[in-house]
Amino acid sequence: MPLKFAFVVGCFAFAILSYFFCKSKTEWQKLVLGLMFTVGADYFLVLHDRHLPGVAVFCFAHVCYIFRALENSSRWRKNAFIVLPFVSAIIGFAFAFEALFLLSGIYATLFFANIAVNVWHYRKKETVLPRLNKALFLTGLILFALCDVNVMLFNLPSQLGIPVIFPWAFRLIWVFYLPSQAMLAVSAVKFDKS
Repeated sequence: MPLKFAFVVGCFAFAILSYFFCKSKTEWQKLVLGLMFTVGADYFLVLHDRHLPGVAVFCFAHVCYIFRALENSSRWRKNAFIVLPFVSAIIGFAFAFEALFLLSGIYATLFFANIAVNVWHYRKKETVLPRLNKALFLTGLILFALCDVNVMLFNLPSQLGIPVIFPWAFRLIWVFYLPSQAMLAVSAVKFDKS
């Protein structure tokens, strides 16, 4: 597990270094902030097997990615800023009462919103990021979602007090997660000449 965590930290470090060859500094900031939260979440989940703080920190990674996609949309950004305090309060409530299922529901909602907003961002033509960068980011999110499907398949039975039904799902978590983080990390790099 420490090697996998080191890979995630490496993706974060690469994203930090991409500052010198990124397309947009403001979108870069949100990407790096999201990856920083990802490292924090994996610190709890991968190294310490603490689900509650890990899922809580991952929620904030998705908020960063949502804001990244909404950078050029003032109306959407205003709505997102209005929702953020409520999301934070609910996460705090779930954390205070150790309500992992509630927190997982919030996480899933943020993840679906993240993918929907980034599909919209990908299809929008007037954006700072070129289409390739948006495609890399969206592909990274989709791989991330496939990772989380396997996390659910592996962990949900034990949370419900029944034996693990899909033992192979544990291996698939990493098959999807590591490439997802690499794609997210490189999505800020300026590949074209524009």
